[in-house]
Amino acid sequence: MGSEFAYNFVFKVVLVGESGVGKTNLLSRFTKNQFTLDSRATIGVEFSTKTTQLGEASIRAQIWDTAGLERYRAITSAYYRGAVGALVVYDITKKPTYECVERWLSELFDHAHPHVVVMLVGNKTDLESDRCVATEEARRYAEKKSLLFVETSALESTNVEVAFNSVLSEIHRRLGRKEVIQRDFRAPVSLRGQTRADDKKPCCRNI
Repeated sequence: MGSEFAYNFVFKVVLVGESGVGKTNLLSRFTKNQFTLDSRATIGVEFSTKTTQLGEASIRAQIWDTAGLERYRAITSAYYRGAVGALVVYDITKKPTYECVERWLSELFDHAHPHVVVMLVGNKTDLESDRCVATEEARRYAEKKSLLFVETSALESTNVEVAFNSVLSEIHRRLGRKEVIQRDFRAPVSLRGQTRADDKKPCCRNI
């Protein structure tokens, strides 16, 4: 099997939350181990990929970032379509970004996969002295909404791998329990250098 198709499943994961909470840096830290202090947002939808090993399964994570569109309420249903995982991110130093989580969850549940795995992420723990959102408050909210929860620092690379890998692991667990249909997330299969015609497109084919 060629390296291009050396994975078993493709999981689409989206990052949502208010502008400036650190979504792009979480993505670049996870996929490239990079962080930039340049806070200028690009406009458009971007995504990066990373292949992760979960047990015997190789998972290709396709992680989508709004890249500034949230400031203009310009995110469409196409951004969420086919997403089986999501990180809803807020800034622990800015309470309004936490207060907007409910709206992001509503939009997410309206458009994403019905069994989407959602993690609430409190970012920027490196700014602990400026904290405005208590950890336990957010944890209780996540438990009430049946969400995964973690606090991170993209700057210090704290819990970034934990956040993404926890979401991917939970998606994979649900696949194993047949809570979602496996064929929706099968990766393309290469047979002696040829890709099966009915498997050319991963789960995100209609994006």
